[in-house]
Amino acid sequence: MKSIVNHVACTIGRAKLFVLAGTIGLLGLTLGGCAGSNNALLMANRSLQEQNTKLVQDLNSLHTLNQQLQDGLSARERAMAELQALVNDLRAGRGDMEAKMREWETKMASLQFGNIALDSDTDRALAALASQHPDLLEYDAARGMIRFKSDVTFDSGKDTLSSSAKSTIAQFAQILNSTAQIYDVKIVGHTDSQPIRNAIREHPTNWHLSCHRAISVLRELVNNSFAAERGEAAGRGEFDPLVPNTARGNTPQNRRVEIFLTKPYRSIGAMKNATTVMPTTTRPAPIANPTKGDDFMK
Repeated sequence: MKSIVNHVACTIGRAKLFVLAGTIGLLGLTLGGCAGSNNALLMANRSLQEQNTKLVQDLNSLHTLNQQLQDGLSARERAMAELQALVNDLRAGRGDMEAKMREWETKMASLQFGNIALDSDTDRALAALASQHPDLLEYDAARGMIRFKSDVTFDSGKDTLSSSAKSTIAQFAQILNSTAQIYDVKIVGHTDSQPIRNAIREHPTNWHLSCHRAISVLRELVNNSFAAERGEAAGRGEFDPLVPNTARGNTPQNRRVEIFLTKPYRSIGAMKNATTVMPTTTRPAPIANPTKGDDFMK
């Protein structure tokens, strides 16, 4: 585009020089007294005037074309500037969206079960409790979780708490009723994959046994003045092992009860004003024949 404009400018310059040369030549013929008739001079003068008029017209056309080219170049530069501004805006907008996406991902991660950051006082209290009972408890600070080892907490195939487990749960309840009173708890029972010997109506499956063990822990917390509406009990049977289950069943890590401290479902005021009522001791009906014979899971 710029090369075209330069070419037009050179052409205009040459046209001006040609007009000037023609005028000087005409004056030279007149002043020098060259021979020739007046008619010849008049005809020559008329021809030069016509050429001069034509050159002036061409010069004006070139001026017009040059202006058009200049206007086009300016418009192109403005369009390029606007496009660059648009690109910059889009890049900035994408950056804002990515930042907002990361912010939302962080918020969602904080809402996921088992990933709550506990306050420092509660964290220290739970860590101290676990250090006092290393044979019975493990504390996972990153997940806000206390883990009871089932082989110490319960007899094989049973949901009755041992005396040492009751004593430790009483200490845990004190923490929940003081430092950790801003939290609810979710209690989840787990088993290994081995069948229950002499399965009974109360615990016909792993699900039943894991749920009943979680309920036993919650019940003991309530016996120690923990508000029942702050607790939730669940069982996952053998389906969430810490280590792979084996055919011989030598996986004590999988037999456990985990207690997660979670954000409350209601306001603190509502929790303080609620009446503590423990559910009845009636057992749920067994699942109708999920498996048969010796394959019936614990």
